[in-house]
Amino acid sequence: MRYGLFALALFGLSAGTAAADGAADLAGRLQAFRAPGPVAATLRLELRLERTLHHQNANGQASVRLDVDEDDRGTRVRWEPAVLREADAEERQHDASPDRLLPVREALKELDPLRLEHLLDQAGTVAGLTRGAPAEEASDSYEGRAARRLVYRFQPRLSWTDAYYLKHSEGRFTIWIAPDGTPIASESLASFEGKTSRMFGRFKGTTRVSTRYAAEDGRLRVAERDVDEADSREDGGEAEHTVRRFVLERR
Repeated sequence: MRYGLFALALFGLSAGTAAADGAADLAGRLQAFRAPGPVAATLRLELRLERTLHHQNANGQASVRLDVDEDDRGTRVRWEPAVLREADAEERQHDASPDRLLPVREALKELDPLRLEHLLDQAGTVAGLTRGAPAEEASDSYEGRAARRLVYRFQPRLSWTDAYYLKHSEGRFTIWIAPDGTPIASESLASFEGKTSRMFGRFKGTTRVSTRYAAEDGRLRVAERDVDEADSREDGGEAEHTVRRFVLERR
């Protein structure tokens, strides 16, 4: 429904309480990734949809794969023919049964050129999410590696309607960096809730984005990303839960 609190939060961060060396090291490393070299990768997306409308449930899932190449000539994408045939078959099934979900087509929409570029080049995104001083910083470890953990707070951006009726929202972006400041992994958690009347119109949502990064050839890219997004209205009478898993591997 909103893949979105994570992306929309990029420009809505509030500054933390104290500057620290970790933030400076991270900023310095991100500057080194501002001229990424060419990349050839395979991207796999696993998508799961669960939707409820008037207490009627529907669900679906899809797995799509593509090859992507990016260099100074632009971005080139090669789809597996089987995926396109599956999308066409799904559309025909939907014509016969309009209540069916379209998970393959939803997955194809997730992999538009802007999303691909975003997954392949994370330096600017991480710089936006870590603008200002962190609210917390501590020595830590990540999967057995020495790391520093930085935590930033942000105010999620919402649609105009949701913002008008909002009662509470919060966002927290945590990033683990290597001793030299290179990003290793991050987790973004955003939530909101509101109420449009005393008895009806209650709504809430959460988005959790967990990312592992790969730093190579002057490029900071996503290696793995899990997105878990849930929204509900009218006390669950209308709800949507979307789970996405992106895996990028060099070719």
